[in-house]
Amino acid sequence: MSLKASVFIAISLDGFIARKGGELDWLDAASATVTEGEDCGYKVFFESIDVLIMGRKTYEKILSFSNWPYGKKRLLF
Repeated sequence: MSLKASVFIAISLDGFIARKGGELDWLDAASATVTEGEDCGYKVFFESIDVLIMGRKTYEKILSFSNWPYGKKRLLF
């Protein structure tokens, strides 16, 4: 059996996901420039994976959202 690892991530030009305090405001501003309805290939990517792997801080941030965006996809953190 061969395993394949892939990543789909939004990072700033200086290589960070969030600001020092955990804010993602830069991502909201960048998303505002994307045409409405465009997912930048995320749907196809998400359908091609079996498991999500995320770090603790990302997991905690997502728990603060009003809904869980990953359905029943298996999660490791």
